[in-house]
Amino acid sequence: MPGKWVDPVCMGPGTIDPMPVIWVTTGNQPAAPAVNPAVLAQQAVSQLPLPAPTIEMAPPPDRDQLVNVSSWLWVDASAWRPLSATAAAGPVSATATATPAEVVWDMGDGHSVTCQGPGVPYDSSNPNATTYCSYTWRTSSAGQPNGAYRVTATVYYQAAWTAAGAPGGGSLGLVAGPSATAWVRVAESQAINNDPSS
Repeated sequence: MPGKWVDPVCMGPGTIDPMPVIWVTTGNQPAAPAVNPAVLAQQAVSQLPLPAPTIEMAPPPDRDQLVNVSSWLWVDASAWRPLSATAAAGPVSATATATPAEVVWDMGDGHSVTCQGPGVPYDSSNPNATTYCSYTWRTSSAGQPNGAYRVTATVYYQAAWTAAGAPGGGSLGLVAGPSATAWVRVAESQAINNDPSS
């Protein structure tokens, strides 16, 4: 059919460029090019404002941890909430939502800990308190760079998306947020046993 090629160009946030070239028959207006909402979903994921966690420990990271003594681990629970972002192109939009799922702690000695939640803040006034997120170093950090282990915490989010203006949606799997790092010194506690009869 007689017509012409049209090369559409769109500008603004959330647009897809380059747009596909389309053939327009004479006398008809250019048809709006199809927008893939799954592509917009990936754009929305890249715009999610995922924060770096705040590393908390007991004893605190700036004090010595002890070999063979459990150290509590947790991150700021106020940041443990779903986050969303939306990307749009014309009448089609996709919204990605990321919900915190777990924290992976790299303890710097070749081992890691995965905690299904932010952890429990240590409360020195509660001697019976327990936690589901802790780690016990078996060797000191004396031979490490800076004399300390490099501890890294990364929050992983379960991501999903929904679409408007076109069919689509579903799970995007686990998405890693930015990591936080702390240098932690692990020392050995020496004990001397004295004969009480001497």
